[in-house]
Amino acid sequence: MAVVLPDRDLTVHVLAHPWGRDAHGVPVPPPPDARPEPRGTWPGAANEQSDGSWTLRVDPAAWPLEPGDVLSDGTLTWTVVTALLKRVPGYGAADYIAVVGTRNPPEAP
Repeated sequence: MAVVLPDRDLTVHVLAHPWGRDAHGVPVPPPPDARPEPRGTWPGAANEQSDGSWTLRVDPAAWPLEPGDVLSDGTLTWTVVTALLKRVPGYGAADYIAVVGTRNPPEAP
């Protein structure tokens, strides 16, 4: 197993969860430009994948993260698609949050 070392600081903007629901019971996310105050900044890493998605690693102190939350390093911004807390038994210093995200705004080819 390889450990991905932090290469940037990531600021976490957490939206209110669960989202409100419309008259049909469908979750309604807030407007895309709505961003709450940052919850904090933690060490992390980001790598672009060949399919255009991004994988990010975030310090576990930022947990919980939910789809729709926003991560930013001050230059680039990502919206969380999935987030999973990964624990390494016996090696707490290697714990991390595995995030798949989309870049905002997306890169134009």
